[in-house]
Amino acid sequence: MAQELNPIQWIKTMAKNSPWLMIAIGLHVILAAVMSIVYIHHEMQKANDGVTHIDVGTKREIQEVVQPPEELDRKKIPENEVQAELVTFEEETTFVPTDEVVEDLYQDLGDPTGADDGSEAFTGGTSVGVGAGGHYGTGAPSAFVSRRAGTATRTKKGRPPKGATVGTEEAVLEGLRWLIRHQNADGSWGVETVTSHCSPPNKPCIAVKDGQELSPNYNTGLTGLALLTFLGQGISVGSKIEIVDTAMGKRHQAGEVVKKGVKWLVDQQSKEQGYFSNPDFSAAMYNEALATMALCEAYGISRNRELKRPAQKAVDWLCAAQKLSPDGARWGWRYFSKKFLDDTLAKGTIDQLAYNELAAEVDISVTTWVVMALKSALLVGLDVPSDVLPGAVAYGEYVTGKEGLVGYRNPYQAGEPITGPGDNYAYHTATMSALGMLVRTFVRHDLDDPFLELASKQIVKDLPTVSKDKLSIDYYYWYYATLALNQFDGPDSPRKGSGRYWEPWNKDLVSAILGLQDSSKGRDACARGGWLDNDRWGSHTGYALYSTAINVLTLEVYYRYENAFGVEPAKGTEPAAVQKPK
Repeated sequence: MAQELNPIQWIKTMAKNSPWLMIAIGLHVILAAVMSIVYIHHEMQKANDGVTHIDVGTKREIQEVVQPPEELDRKKIPENEVQAELVTFEEETTFVPTDEVVEDLYQDLGDPTGADDGSEAFTGGTSVGVGAGGHYGTGAPSAFVSRRAGTATRTKKGRPPKGATVGTEEAVLEGLRWLIRHQNADGSWGVETVTSHCSPPNKPCIAVKDGQELSPNYNTGLTGLALLTFLGQGISVGSKIEIVDTAMGKRHQAGEVVKKGVKWLVDQQSKEQGYFSNPDFSAAMYNEALATMALCEAYGISRNRELKRPAQKAVDWLCAAQKLSPDGARWGWRYFSKKFLDDTLAKGTIDQLAYNELAAEVDISVTTWVVMALKSALLVGLDVPSDVLPGAVAYGEYVTGKEGLVGYRNPYQAGEPITGPGDNYAYHTATMSALGMLVRTFVRHDLDDPFLELASKQIVKDLPTVSKDKLSIDYYYWYYATLALNQFDGPDSPRKGSGRYWEPWNKDLVSAILGLQDSSKGRDACARGGWLDNDRWGSHTGYALYSTAINVLTLEVYYRYENAFGVEPAKGTEPAAVQKPK
């Protein structure tokens, strides 16, 4: 009987008699193993680079694709994952990594071991709102630098970043720093407290006239307005973005700035009815619109569920505040809420005659602010009754006169005066045209509406300028006209031949608005970044708080909103027929 074959003994015999054959076999085995590992790693990398799709639920037979709700379009700043510092685009592109050095928060980003080099000329151009290339200026340095990566080549002496960076324009960043500097500890911004934050305390950066009454009645609206500037950068309650105030040498958590402000607003809100400020205040609806817009956008960016209910309550109050036309249809808004007037009439606080007069008061200014707030509400998925916004458009059409001119409360009449606290300032007739444009733009989305071009022609007749006495300044007009023209005729507009109205407006706006921003240098320059000159409306609504916040919003127009004419109108928002008073 043959001897039983032992595999192990056989391998030993082969290795002893044929060593080179065994070595060759071993090498092939090792090579095959290595190639297998490389292949598996490659396939896993391909899988990781692909889009991950997770099926939720068990009804696999359903193949309908459900589109997610439209969300606010903002700069895509990481909310919770990445800690980063908000810097200028120039700082992002000029920083040179070096060895670790002591951080100096009074300096911008740069090479701590290098030297300042200010010899290189800048074009003075800015790409704000005019595409990637920008427009060319006079050759002088501009507060705005190109938003294109790699265009700035100067090496600056400064400090290294603490971590990642996110870029924005210099004027916007300085404005945000000024607002942080003047925020109250409770999160609010206050007319009567703003100078208490100035440094040095005995020399406030805001000139308040002797005997001037500083009313806190506008603080709710001013807090909302200030919050909107941070939300316009994509910074909400959960953000880990940091802002270094190089004027004061302090580092701030921008998400905490917003969180405190939003918390303050929620704490002011009536839990039963949803309003934020005293509804008996004569201009309460401005406060309500701004606070509601801020709360809606804070919810939309953060998706913090705790903000959804108060935001919806605020929206409900705005809708209940809408006045009715003489025919009983939804109309516009003015200072007092219809709901508040109904309640006071029921209590006997006012008589029927006073009620009838106040209930009939509507104006295009308050109406436009409310439309903007409700637009934000719809974008973040909150409920707005389908007949509310068409009513606002119907009112906007009612106050429209000839040649793109719009009246303040009634159909435009030639030479219509607008009286107010700043009567010594020049009045810009095209202000109401810009408001009328935006009501139609954000509700109707009809690029072929002939009124839009007529109104644009009125606006470019009165371009931004700063007169010697500064009485031509009107930040309110500049903000709304910039937003209206950017939507209708800006670089993102689908309109053929766009730019005819936008380009001359944008050129003069940049010159006017940047020239008015305080550019104080040196350490502890409290005024740096603020807009300290008043306009027609600022002297009674918040001085530099109002001016700085609304100008930062103006400079964020270029990237803050998607173009409305590229988006289908929401179902049920087609304008109703114009309801004319009898």
